[in-house]
Amino acid sequence: MYFQRIFFVLSFLLCSFFLWKAWEKDKNMFSQYNLMKENSLINISKKVQLNNLKDNDVTVKTDVLNIVIDKYHGCIKSAKLLKYRNEENSSQFLDLLKTNTNYIFQMKTGFTEVNDLCKSYHNIDGNYYTKKKFYQLLPLHNKLVIPMTFITKNGIKFVKKFIFNRGRYDVQIKYYVYNNTNKDFKFRIFGECIQTINQFIQDNNNLNLNQYKGVSYSSDHDKYVRFQLNEISNNKETLYQRTHIGWIAMVQKYFASVWIPNFDLKSNIIYTKKINNNTIVAGYHNSSISLAPHSFEKFFSKLWIGPKNQNEMAALAPNLNFTIEYGFLWFLSQPLFHCLNVFHSILGNWGFSIIFLTIMMRLLMFPLTKSQFLSMAKLKSLKPDIDYLKNKYKNDPKRMSTEIILLYKKKKINPLSGLLPVIIQMPIFLSFYYTLTNSIELKYSPFIFWIKDLSSYDPFYVLPILMGLSMFIGQKINSSQTFNNDISENIQEKIMILTPFLFTIFFLWFPSGLVLYYLVSNIFNLIQQRLVNINLKK
Repeated sequence: MYFQRIFFVLSFLLCSFFLWKAWEKDKNMFSQYNLMKENSLINISKKVQLNNLKDNDVTVKTDVLNIVIDKYHGCIKSAKLLKYRNEENSSQFLDLLKTNTNYIFQMKTGFTEVNDLCKSYHNIDGNYYTKKKFYQLLPLHNKLVIPMTFITKNGIKFVKKFIFNRGRYDVQIKYYVYNNTNKDFKFRIFGECIQTINQFIQDNNNLNLNQYKGVSYSSDHDKYVRFQLNEISNNKETLYQRTHIGWIAMVQKYFASVWIPNFDLKSNIIYTKKINNNTIVAGYHNSSISLAPHSFEKFFSKLWIGPKNQNEMAALAPNLNFTIEYGFLWFLSQPLFHCLNVFHSILGNWGFSIIFLTIMMRLLMFPLTKSQFLSMAKLKSLKPDIDYLKNKYKNDPKRMSTEIILLYKKKKINPLSGLLPVIIQMPIFLSFYYTLTNSIELKYSPFIFWIKDLSSYDPFYVLPILMGLSMFIGQKINSSQTFNNDISENIQEKIMILTPFLFTIFFLWFPSGLVLYYLVSNIFNLIQQRLVNINLKK
């Protein structure tokens, strides 16, 4: 049994190492990007400067979004999420997209004219016309449509319609192109995420968590790929890929800004590029479209500006829910979250959902746990025989070990059989960590009393202390049923006392939801062990 305890301690330390590295990655990502700061102000182009002219702004307000669209080329230059705050208890809405003198994060879409003779492309920019400068989704309406029109000097008419729906973060954009000339007109539709990476908010409590940023995409060839912004800035990662289905996104820890091209077209190009040392672009454009004289065509694309809500994103585009980063154990974290989500829909509290899910898992694992307890009981029954062999062969350790192993075989006991429940718990433990720290649904979700955020640590350290006590009680019970192999009782007792103490220290800064899971698991384990012992006595 001593070996089981040592294995458990080593497994937990290894698990804690992975958790610590994940925590350090989240905490220190800011310092990596901070090295890329520049002293000069951002000046992408004169067109970007025009974005700061408020006369060109059209404001759109729904129940979840407050968006500013620049009329010059119809890009979304600002987006506030009305259901989220920059910080807990803050009065400021979260700025997901923003444009000012030294920081730009905007979603741009428009048209590019194609010249086959000189193989050139240039964006078709101009002031789009709108009837109003302010649009609002009225209480009795579920849809809001903002039409924007621009006509070139040679008579090409472009119409973009931004369509917003109540309670949703996806925006549908319909494009209408009218060729009123006597010549064929070739063009492309594009959508881009434009972002500078010289300014990051250092407050780790900020929900925006700007220290975690990257580009993600999905295509015919790749189900899901992600790389960081500095990899593009350093020219380590340049994307130019043709695909039929897919999407490309700028992602943060809890939020994403995504372009989803028109799937009806034959193909699209998703790409990344660097405008300057401090500004990068991730976007798409479709293949060249030829429009006959005096004809028109209509197209569409979709845009997501908001939190990484798994169910909504999964329904919007294939693999879009993979933007929620669950680490290398994503195949466990995703089912765990879906189970939690089901329980939350019934219980209405994420903390109670964690408790209920923990109990369900312990019940499912009971056959293995029972086997572990029975193995411990059998080992206890062999204690007199083991003591006899140890005394008989005390001067011959090799012979003593051989005789003990033969005794195990004779009694058909595997001393390592109780390790399987421990092995299974380790990946579940890690998966819970990634689920709690990367699911926006759990951010700032309260449990009871002082626990206001299950994704953050317990501010009064009550749960870690209770968890340590539960582990200590379990160690006490187990120690009365075990025996010594080749280590003194005094040293074994010290290890028994030290292990819960070390675990408590590790858990002090872990998410309170994770500590709650482990505390409930320990308590339920004690109950199960008690029931098995009662049955054995009968």
